[in-house]
Amino acid sequence: MYKKILVAVDGSEQAAKAALHGAELAAKLGADLILFHVVPALPSYASISPDQLGIVHQDVAKEFYKQGREILNQAMSELADYNINISKEISVGHPADEICKMVANCGCDLLIMGSRGLGQFKGYLMGSVSNRVCRLAGCPVLIMR
Repeated sequence: MYKKILVAVDGSEQAAKAALHGAELAAKLGADLILFHVVPALPSYASISPDQLGIVHQDVAKEFYKQGREILNQAMSELADYNINISKEISVGHPADEICKMVANCGCDLLIMGSRGLGQFKGYLMGSVSNRVCRLAGCPVLIMR
């Protein structure tokens, strides 16, 4: 049925539930699990000379990437007991677009993600990222609440 499962993680409670569910499914089905985090792209300041603003921009981007690696490592350690093949990937860009690209690039048969992450507007019934991914992903999408 499913041979390669992608789980999008962002540090939210729903993403943690998605990772746990993905590990349980992968263990039962003998599937591989990929944990995926997207670091949000910051506006480019390439046209500005390398002044203080450019340095701050680089520092913020590095910190986001560092936090992304920590989120992936935390998720991976929480799933260590499942005895499954788990890999982790990180990308920079718009989360919905990067998740859909990853689904296509890795040939995933299932995507699992939280209904709402740590985005700007937590009050929506379903977050804008999960809503967009549901419309654009090239595989079945399981949304965890």
